[in-house]
Amino acid sequence: MSHYAPEGAAEVREDAMDRSFRTLRQGLLLDVAVAVILVLSTAFTNVEWTPTYWKALGLTLAKSVLQAGVSYFYRLFVAPKSE
Repeated sequence: MSHYAPEGAAEVREDAMDRSFRTLRQGLLLDVAVAVILVLSTAFTNVEWTPTYWKALGLTLAKSVLQAGVSYFYRLFVAPKSE
């Protein structure tokens, strides 16, 4: 799993970008689900929206961006198993 991809550099960068955007979209979908759950929990219970909720949302968004970045760089240096 430590071999460099045999394709050309442009193809590898394009595939890495595609994979990172796909990972970002998946992460953001999860973040939206977390936000909806938090909003619904405050709407239907006696829980008050606090700065802690904003921190939780910020952390989930930061996690998604970081995960997409890792996905991009990982693909640059490691070829998929199908190759």
